[in-house]
Amino acid sequence: MHPAMMQEYIRQLWAPDFHYAVQERVPWTPLTRPVSACVVALVTCGGVHGRHDPPFAEVDDCSYRVIAGHTALDELTVTHAFYEVAETRRDLNTIFPLEHLRYLAQQGEIGAVAPRHFSFMGFIPHWQGLYAPAREVAGSLREDGVEVVILTPGSPLCHHSTALIQRILEEEGLVTVSLTLEPEITALVKPPRSLFLHFPPGCPVGEPLEPEKQLRILREVLTELQRMEEPGSMVKTPFKWSKTCSTPQCKL
Repeated sequence: MHPAMMQEYIRQLWAPDFHYAVQERVPWTPLTRPVSACVVALVTCGGVHGRHDPPFAEVDDCSYRVIAGHTALDELTVTHAFYEVAETRRDLNTIFPLEHLRYLAQQGEIGAVAPRHFSFMGFIPHWQGLYAPAREVAGSLREDGVEVVILTPGSPLCHHSTALIQRILEEEGLVTVSLTLEPEITALVKPPRSLFLHFPPGCPVGEPLEPEKQLRILREVLTELQRMEEPGSMVKTPFKWSKTCSTPQCKL
């Protein structure tokens, strides 16, 4: 979605005072050792939470949910009003690839899976409220010895929230990389590192129930993370959305 179009839509329906957090400076924490030696965590803005956790509010909910690293994906669900969650619920690895992260740790491709991961619901027009909770999350990640954080968005506006949270985590000394399906929105906020995939909302890690492709995407993320040396880098990936899979729709 074009940023100007989304801004006008949000102003008309939810927040007349909405504006983007346009940034100039890019925070940067260098990666000092291979990801095969790093503790890796996930942070999503896709509205993932435990089935027994309170669901997220539809708009401007700056709270977050903590998800233990050993959690089975069938113990999780999604609450998000601004993208079609049916496909995501079929396979949460499409937005929260915790199973794949555990597999990569078993294979020695990452050092370890973090004991805690974090989820926001990123439809937050009044994004100023994100700063404090994002810093709390950064503190928790540092306590857990996390070095690398992979971030995923849900709806188009979630990309804005994802990039803001990413910047805060990076400022707090964490090495971060995000997936983006909305590169123009992401670029406004200037996160340190991102990968662009031409996929529909809610499935930044690939089609549901295609674990091999999802793993390839996750490996590409980690490979590019280690290659990126320029703050603000955005890499376009070669992956294509399968025509055999139903396509989730944006509700924005």
